[in-house]
Amino acid sequence: MKNYIQYFVSTGNLGVTLNTDIFETNIVNIFLLLAILFVVIKNFLTENLTIRKKKIVEDIENAETRLYDSNKRYSEAKKQWSQIDIVIKEINQQMETTKQNVLKLKWNQGKDDLSKKFTTAIIVLRNRENKIFNDVMKEVSKKALTQVILNLKKRLGKLEQSAIIDLKITQLGE
Repeated sequence: MKNYIQYFVSTGNLGVTLNTDIFETNIVNIFLLLAILFVVIKNFLTENLTIRKKKIVEDIENAETRLYDSNKRYSEAKKQWSQIDIVIKEINQQMETTKQNVLKLKWNQGKDDLSKKFTTAIIVLRNRENKIFNDVMKEVSKKALTQVILNLKKRLGKLEQSAIIDLKITQLGE
């Protein structure tokens, strides 16, 4: 490096200068190398890039096809979802109607059962009332008959009683 510094200082060059000697600077060599590389590698690169381009185009077409299929399946899924939603709403409506019908049926059955029980209770009470009324009538009749017999015994003598008994016996025989 000292040599280079001394060269610049000894020759009086105060900066960097342009070397116009083409062979010394190897510009021709570089151009030849690039031309040879371009000719040799051109076919290889063109072939590889063409294959890569075809693959990219195929991948894009496949992606578009998959996108189209996916959109189609998505729209079908949306249709099915809406149909399922409609079916669920119908099932809920039917379930609500069935529930109301069952409640009405239970209500009517309960009402009928209560009506039958009340009717049965009224009949039982009327029967008991009639029985009690009949029992009371029998007792009242017995007591009234007993009172009449006692009054007749007090008011009628033995002779009158015998005549009434005989009259009644003759009436029974007729």
